[in-house]
Amino acid sequence: MAFGFTLLVSGVAIGQMRTITGTVSENNQPVKGVSVFQEGSEEVAVTNAAGVYRVQVSGEKPVIIYRHPDYPERKITLGSRINVNISLGKEKEIEEVVLNAGYYKVKDKERTGSIAKVSSKDIENQPVINVLSAAQGRMSGVSITQNSGVPGGGFDIQIRGKNSIRREGNEPLYIIDGVPILSETPSLYSAAILPYATINPLNSINPNDIESFEVLKDADATAIYGSRGANGVIIVTTKKGRKGRTDFKINTSYSLSTVANRLKLLNTDEYIKIRKEAFQNDGISTIPAAAYDFNGVWDQTRNTDWQKELIGNTADASVVQLSLSGGSENTSYLISYGHNEQTTVFPADFRYKTNNLTGNFSYRTPDKKLEVNLSNTFSFQSNNVLNDDLTKEKFNS
Repeated sequence: MAFGFTLLVSGVAIGQMRTITGTVSENNQPVKGVSVFQEGSEEVAVTNAAGVYRVQVSGEKPVIIYRHPDYPERKITLGSRINVNISLGKEKEIEEVVLNAGYYKVKDKERTGSIAKVSSKDIENQPVINVLSAAQGRMSGVSITQNSGVPGGGFDIQIRGKNSIRREGNEPLYIIDGVPILSETPSLYSAAILPYATINPLNSINPNDIESFEVLKDADATAIYGSRGANGVIIVTTKKGRKGRTDFKINTSYSLSTVANRLKLLNTDEYIKIRKEAFQNDGISTIPAAAYDFNGVWDQTRNTDWQKELIGNTADASVVQLSLSGGSENTSYLISYGHNEQTTVFPADFRYKTNNLTGNFSYRTPDKKLEVNLSNTFSFQSNNVLNDDLTKEKFNS
């Protein structure tokens, strides 16, 4: 005889699938297009126009993720709930990247033109005299190269390639706090100092005073500025004071530099041996009168390292930058001073000095119908650096 029995059990298994429903809103208004899914799952639900969603989950304590490009991501750990309503209130402000496109400002995600931006966070704390040194390599389609190694030299800037065989024909238009500045203007004063280079307009601006540095690379440049913007437009916005307590900042740096790599040259004895061998190979027994280096006219015992004499010094660079800023509900101010000084590896005391004084003041009426902004920049540059490279003739001959 055989015996048997059947045991019936009813309940919900911990690992089985279940459906979660709910709504997503902000300020009691439904939010459409929110992606809702379980962490680690590939199944994604999207809220409809009424903010309603329906998604399947599994596990004892599944984690539900709510994701939307305009809101911070939310994560909720579920227990036994099957209905979850959440609000996507701004738990934290999402920093919007705002670009200066010329006569208007636009959010980065809403722009239609090609605009590259370098912010003050990318510039500050870098011991540079020209902001272009800090912007090198940070923007696609923008080539920035220094056209001279001497202090105070300028930069060659090409935006999306060359437009002219003339170097000056590739220069962009500079807009500093809304004021157009042609690169040819400061270049007129560089002929006596740097005949093979140019002075860049941004040499007169303290890099720590710059809030943003933007480059218009396409049709936006010509649509707004016409033919002057054919080579692109560089828009520089200086810092303004902010409401709150008065801030005083000081930034200093000091650096030393020497020539990293020198040419390996012969000394006098080695040179004389090679010259003697050359005459013997050519079958010349009588030394020509014009061979001053070998016929005894020149001192053959002297051994001068011209690289050490001409470019053997240690160059130093010092930067001091001070700023005072603050403001109230309707008024703000910023006053900044910068002093930069550079020497060279050349002999004697050659120096390039810049002194910059910037003042920005802003006032807005209590009814916010009128706003007045005043920006002033004073720059003094002193340069007694040689107008040519001392080693050019020696090493190129």
